[in-house]
Amino acid sequence: MKTILYWIIIIIAAFAINGTFELVMNEWEVGNICPKIFGIPACYIVFVCFIVALISHIVPNSKAKWVYFFFVGIVTLIALTGTIGELIGLTKCPRTSGGTPMCFISLAICFSLLISKITLLKYYKKL
Repeated sequence: MKTILYWIIIIIAAFAINGTFELVMNEWEVGNICPKIFGIPACYIVFVCFIVALISHIVPNSKAKWVYFFFVGIVTLIALTGTIGELIGLTKCPRTSGGTPMCFISLAICFSLLISKITLLKYYKKL
């Protein structure tokens, strides 16, 4: 089960990085697609956070789990803020081709990553 959870986290994080990369490229080429946080497109921040989280998951280091939780936590806060803003009409999240706000997908990915990592660490009894 530990090995399965380990690889599930890698697959989910890779999926998130891939999806975010496409959004980052659209923001870079077209501009003004992602909401800004202190003038920085949120998709750039999310992209970097997912990459750091994936690396910290793979690196066998006792402090890596805290790096993982910190960076996934940042993305979770951004996604939660975007989702709430989208639901109450304060902000517009970028959308998939089907019209689904990407902040909803990002929030689901974040919860999946958090729950998977917590479960994995409980198997290792390192939480």
